[in-house]
Amino acid sequence: MPSKTKEISEHPFFENIDSEQAKVLIDSARISDLPDKAVIFEEDDRSDALYLILSGRVAFRKRLPSGDFLTVSYSNEGDHFGEVGVLTRETRSLRAEAAGHVVIARLDGRALKTFLKNLPGPVEAILQSVIHHLHETTRHYVEDMLHREKMAVVGAMVNSIIHDFKNPFCLISLSAQILRHKNPDAETTNLCNNIEGQVDRMVEMARELSEFSRGETRLNKTRLNLRELLLEFQKLNFPFFESDGITITVNVPSVEFFAEKAKILRVFQNLVGNAVDAIGEGPGQIDITGSVVPNKNVLEIEIRDTGKGIPESIRNNFFDPFITHGKKEGTGLGSAIVKSIIDSHGGQISFRTETGKGTIFTIRLPRG
Repeated sequence: MPSKTKEISEHPFFENIDSEQAKVLIDSARISDLPDKAVIFEEDDRSDALYLILSGRVAFRKRLPSGDFLTVSYSNEGDHFGEVGVLTRETRSLRAEAAGHVVIARLDGRALKTFLKNLPGPVEAILQSVIHHLHETTRHYVEDMLHREKMAVVGAMVNSIIHDFKNPFCLISLSAQILRHKNPDAETTNLCNNIEGQVDRMVEMARELSEFSRGETRLNKTRLNLRELLLEFQKLNFPFFESDGITITVNVPSVEFFAEKAKILRVFQNLVGNAVDAIGEGPGQIDITGSVVPNKNVLEIEIRDTGKGIPESIRNNFFDPFITHGKKEGTGLGSAIVKSIIDSHGGQISFRTETGKGTIFTIRLPRG
């Protein structure tokens, strides 16, 4: 059986390295014979070694929010990996595991740095700079790939929901129509209208999620009255307004603007719902105000609450997809959809928040 020195020195990594210079690395090596799926290192582990593949194949995998793993790439016999973290002093960005039987040599990270420092010229600094940029590029690529993977799953899921719910939604609407026809009194008519309105809203929300997963936001703008729109929102969400612990006030002008009704209602639904969650059981206050910006054809709406405030950990990326905090049933898509709706209308949305005191969301929409 060949010696350890001979096995490792024949690896392509040492092809252009003087045998005397390579000795410090080879002496630090530890050979491992691993079975299929054996974990070499985990994501976020300390980067303390360079690995040479003497035989077999290694898979690099990223953990998804679901707990499953997405395979990003493979390395084969004659390849090496793990040097990026050693040189940039960052933790591992992916899990490395055996894809079948594999034999690897682990070269100590300190020995690798010693080897680089003994080379002439500023080699280590140049390599660190180059690898740092490669690492950032890879990180952004992986994040983008994971985002696309998530959105594809969301799109497939929502399309399935729309398909499966079509018949139940039709039956609910039909039942409401029959009930309204048989009992045409004001209270029954109002309840049946609310049922149909809620069904329409659920269908529209599913369609919005499907559009968002494809990167689309289609608009069907009509002339709306802000005060009338908020009155409708209040009717559709009467449990919010009848809560014992939370007081919700609406003070907006009777001003017209052009927007898609269902999508703007979705914005209010998300932001007011988040405010209710932030307050909890109360007591608390939510104020919805509106005005026309002086000398500009712009409508400004504020939603102010006295809740816990947005956690500092998610403030910088609050409107990014899949960002959620403290919600067992949250998808992390609501705020991202809200921003996409406002952006598609040519508007802006921002917030000011303070821990323990509350949050103010400010929406600006062009009236035209």
